[in-house]
Amino acid sequence: MATLDEHELPCLYLLWPDHPLSEPSRGELPAGYVSRPYAAGDDAALRRLLELEGWAMTDEEWQDYKDRILPDGLFVIVHTGTGAVVATAGAVHNPNAGRGYFPFGGELAYLVVDPGHRGKRLGHHVSAMVVGRFISAGYRSIRVCVQGFRSAAIRTYLRLGFVPLLNTEEVRLRWRRIHEQVGWPFEPER
Repeated sequence: MATLDEHELPCLYLLWPDHPLSEPSRGELPAGYVSRPYAAGDDAALRRLLELEGWAMTDEEWQDYKDRILPDGLFVIVHTGTGAVVATAGAVHNPNAGRGYFPFGGELAYLVVDPGHRGKRLGHHVSAMVVGRFISAGYRSIRVCVQGFRSAAIRTYLRLGFVPLLNTEEVRLRWRRIHEQVGWPFEPER
């Protein structure tokens, strides 16, 4: 492998195991937070939240993202004290992921938690909502693509039950290193 800087490498896939296709536990939200589907009027707050992660979108890109979301498949978590949208993730129909084809595939997209509200398992909760939405829609191919340096997101996906796609030796070595960095057992036989 030429470089070990995960900022310069393509994202990695994690897959939702197809046995059993059951909804993951969301856990309880901490006091002061509520979760709900996207509502008209959330756009500006969601776009600001995405910008915090470096995912600024043009109006056209934002509309394209929303157009690919399953009905009732864009979720938010709101801080009740301020009314601020502090976490989001979306259920995107996307069988052609660019570097792989996942028939009737769905992708958990744009998981973001506001930095001031991290460490409260909000990402876990909103990601579980997305997986549940895919399962209720009959999806059997559910995945997430994550950059290797996003340690908190990787831990969230592993805790939920996603498993790394180990399709090449290079990818296997990256996952082994990432598992060590995030303190998670590397179990390639899973």
